Amino acid sequence: MVRGRRGGYVAFDLETTGLVAGVDRVVEIGAVKFDPDGRELGRFEQLVQPGRPMPPAAQAIHGISDADLAGAPTAREALPAFVDFLGDPEAVTLLAHNAWFDAGFLGRELGGTGRARPDYVVVDTLALARRRLPNLPNHRLDTLAQRLGLNPDGPHRALADSLRVKDLWLALDGPDQPPEELVAYPLFDETREVYAPVGWDPIADAITLGRRVRLEYTGGTRGTGPREVTPRAFIQRGGVAFLVAFCHIDALEKTFRLDRVRRFEVVVEAAP
Repeated sequence: MVRGRRGGYVAFDLETTGLVAGVDRVVEIGAVKFDPDGRELGRFEQLVQPGRPMPPAAQAIHGISDADLAGAPTAREALPAFVDFLGDPEAVTLLAHNAWFDAGFLGRELGGTGRARPDYVVVDTLALARRRLPNLPNHRLDTLAQRLGLNPDGPHRALADSLRVKDLWLALDGPDQPPEELVAYPLFDETREVYAPVGWDPIADAITLGRRVRLEYTGGTRGTGPREVTPRAFIQRGGVAFLVAFCHIDALEKTFRLDRVRRFEVVVEAAP
């Protein structure tokens, strides 16, 4: 369930040493809290010591150097204050551009602190932008900021990008979107057998149990119609969430875009 009507939203962004959660580390956290009408309620900004040298490729993107991080707190020291800033998971919805990335990094970093991982939901503004503005050449945050006039010349840092995510959410009428049409992720939890987007837990269970699933799917090589598949995994490419599954119509393993799945039903009997 996507929340946020009572407690509002927190748009956040993480700068990291690289792109691989579980290998790379967070070096900066930025966030802005606001209500459904866009009124700002608070900001959070914190550099984080990753415990390793900053790769030149990462520094070229966000400009954060080893010297900038000297004396910064570790994730174990910094994250409790960030969680306190976020507030009650039942009353707030987190927003991130390419939420799969940020939910993955934040979940892994929280897992290393030794404290309970809160039950936050992270809504993906990248998926929302793809749905609302399908004809753009790409849906990178800087492209959207330029197109919509959302402070496009600001620095590529965590707080600046968080403010752009806030403005993007409001520009795309995010608070008025039906929750079932939003793509959202829980924080990564290594105890889950399958890391699935919010609302797709029955298919995650089907992956674990080897069950078939009937999809009502629009698009693809066979057009609109039913599919019977054995799901294998959820993946994410370029901000688009997919289900990898064996298609029993074509006898091939294929990918199915989640935003094109209108309904699904788990078949009780196990697949052969």
